[in-house]
Amino acid sequence: PLRRLGRILELIDQEKYFVLRAGRQTGKTTSARWLVSHFNAGDRYRCVWVDIQTAREQPEPIKAFRTILNKMTQAVKTDLPGLPLPDVEPLLRDPATAVLSYLQQLAAACPLPLIVLFDEADGLIGEAMVQFLTQLRDGYIARSSQPFPHSLALIGLREVRDYVLSQDERRAVAWLGTSSPFNITAEA
Repeated sequence: PLRRLGRILELIDQEKYFVLRAGRQTGKTTSARWLVSHFNAGDRYRCVWVDIQTAREQPEPIKAFRTILNKMTQAVKTDLPGLPLPDVEPLLRDPATAVLSYLQQLAAACPLPLIVLFDEADGLIGEAMVQFLTQLRDGYIARSSQPFPHSLALIGLREVRDYVLSQDERRAVAWLGTSSPFNITAEA
């Protein structure tokens, strides 16, 4: 895996936010799980893998984000046991900042730079996808002054620009052009 994931390791060292995409059954999830083991065994980073497939096809942000935050909590318990967990319920009172706030709190509690790998991220749709990407962008932009993950990957079959389909959704995330933190794509 180390040879195969060399480019991804470089992106993480460079504090990049990126998309890891490849076809079905090509080893994306296996690679992500290897990265978690690799980083959590070392002393430079801490890493968490979050499978958000169960939020698939939920266009309503409150429903999608409840699922995502619960999956993040489960993932932290598995990958980073002992790390203090954000309280999900207060965060969900404002879905437009729920993911942002959760990641800020998690990064602040983490003793080493945090890497987050969101698997099946391309399953989000509609307003939930727009708000999810917007919150990641907001955290990315402010991360020099506020805690936020060191590096973050969206893992799936598609490029980020292909995640939103309607014209209204495309306008809502027009920032996916040159200012997007996800301008870099790594192929598994």
